[in-house]
Amino acid sequence: MQHTLEKIKHIKVDSIFGKKKHFNAADRKQNYHYWIGIPLVALNVIIGTTLFANLENLENWVKHLPAILAFVAALLAAYQTFFNFSKQVEGHRNVANDYLALMKKCDRIQGYIDDKAIDQNVIMEMIEDLGSEAARINKAAAAYHVSDKDYKLAQKGIDAGEEGYTEKELSL
Repeated sequence: MQHTLEKIKHIKVDSIFGKKKHFNAADRKQNYHYWIGIPLVALNVIIGTTLFANLENLENWVKHLPAILAFVAALLAAYQTFFNFSKQVEGHRNVANDYLALMKKCDRIQGYIDDKAIDQNVIMEMIEDLGSEAARINKAAAAYHVSDKDYKLAQKGIDAGEEGYTEKELSL
């Protein structure tokens, strides 16, 4: 049974890190969305109000300001559209929540085994289900890139006790 518990633990630890790194990636991309979206809205407001201003009495270089701001706003809008940060954030959060559910499922199965509440045939079926679910989540996660920084931040957060896991739970 020790090898079986180790397999469950491995899936659980992978899920802990997968969850954390995808939540980190979602947070990072949401920040990108805000850092681009807020200036974009502000630029569009400035452009709109500037066009209604009396441009005839202004110096020549100021008359070109709306065009420059419009160009910057168009670049920001194109960047935001191309990367579709809101969809990326949603996808990362969905994958992270799937990893969280898998992690909790592993935890429950470990409890059932420790309490000897299920027989060995059921345990084998459950482990196969865990493996299939992990494969499904990993396949879905492939569509949402996480950076090395997201993983290192996850590792740092877990090591710092953000998640409240014990060394025993995390050691493989």
